[in-house]
Amino acid sequence: MSSDPLTRQLSAETAGDPGGSPRGRLRRLVIEIIDAKLPGKSFSDDDTLAEIGVTSVDMVTLLLSVESEFDVEVPQHEITPDVFRSITTIDSLIRRLLPSLPPG
Repeated sequence: MSSDPLTRQLSAETAGDPGGSPRGRLRRLVIEIIDAKLPGKSFSDDDTLAEIGVTSVDMVTLLLSVESEFDVEVPQHEITPDVFRSITTIDSLIRRLLPSLPPG
């Protein structure tokens, strides 16, 4: 097992969740984006993504990653700063688009 900061943080985040909850999967996507700039940065699911270091260019990457990870197309009207404010708000979007997802 690798001991780099991203692997350690991802392991801690997904401990006890081997399948990866939707929120855990979103968290992993955000960690992958910010870890190159801010290794080991801690944040909560409710923190504003801009405040934790996600830039506008990163947001585009995040949008594409979310679509790929969940096999969805985010409707144009949902691509707003309010919807992509935090992991919690993106989780709400995914649950609206995929209501059959398990809770958590």
